[in-house]
Amino acid sequence: MAASGTLVVYRAVFTALGLSMVGTLVYTCITDGSPFRAELLTPWMVTTLVDFYVNVIAISTWVVYKEVNWISSVFWVVLLFCFGSATTCTYIVTKLFEITPSGPSQDPLGHLLLRQDSLPERKYSFVTVGRTIFSILGILMAALVTYTVVTDGLPFRKDLLTPWMAATLFDFYIDVFAISVWVVHKESTWISSVIWICLLICFGSITTCGYIVVQLLQVSYQDPIYHVLLNSHSKYGIAPSQ
Repeated sequence: MAASGTLVVYRAVFTALGLSMVGTLVYTCITDGSPFRAELLTPWMVTTLVDFYVNVIAISTWVVYKEVNWISSVFWVVLLFCFGSATTCTYIVTKLFEITPSGPSQDPLGHLLLRQDSLPERKYSFVTVGRTIFSILGILMAALVTYTVVTDGLPFRKDLLTPWMAATLFDFYIDVFAISVWVVHKESTWISSVIWICLLICFGSITTCGYIVVQLLQVSYQDPIYHVLLNSHSKYGIAPSQ
């Protein structure tokens, strides 16, 4: 019953968020026109978009891991880059409806995070490449934020909050929410969960990259790569089906 109730909550929350994002995009297009205008690309809008797409890369990495073939992976990744968190929510809800609470595990989020077949044994390359890529992305994002603060001032100004900036921030924080769900699942205490979520809210994809690198550093080369997705209670109680 607990697993079934959790599934219903996750489905409802991500469905509501996805519909809210679609509504926001439609409303902003109607009231403020197309987003493809040069005057919208202020320094902080560019920085926000880069921040947004670094998080999209993190989510896309999970999608590529999760999907069983490259065609479906490319399909979802293209949608993620085109429609952002609306696709994130759609993908999560789609996968949640594939989960039945009657399975051997009472952890529906564990089933959501894992792919449903075996992954080829290339643990070393996955871990090493992941550490390198997300370290570089985090450093570049931190440098970009610093540069924008120095050249354009702080972002806490009313003139920056245009309709499309507001829509972009809403889009951004829905993805942050999705990543935060994983963080809460991953962390062993509420204190560490709250700390990481606060850092995600304040520093965006810099924290996303930092968190992923920290988790990758805790994975040994003898462990299956999916261990990076799960908490310590789930690692040995659930595994991809063979």
